[in-house]
Amino acid sequence: MTIKSRKVGNSIVLTVPDGFKLPVGIDFEPSIDDHGNLIYKRVASETLEPTDVENIHEFMDRFQPLMEKLKDQ
Repeated sequence: MTIKSRKVGNSIVLTVPDGFKLPVGIDFEPSIDDHGNLIYKRVASETLEPTDVENIHEFMDRFQPLMEKLKDQ
């Protein structure tokens, strides 16, 4: 599946396919890696402690290269 970025006002928008079943109103933290790939990390709910959120981000950042390598296999 391929989606195309589009301009809306002063922003660039990417559409999330309906098949992803993503609820409306979910917060994400965007980032971009060294290869220009956009990464959207779901912001944890308020029930998590800040240290838990930090640990999750550290885990994802640590294993991102491995996940990138495995996704194409």
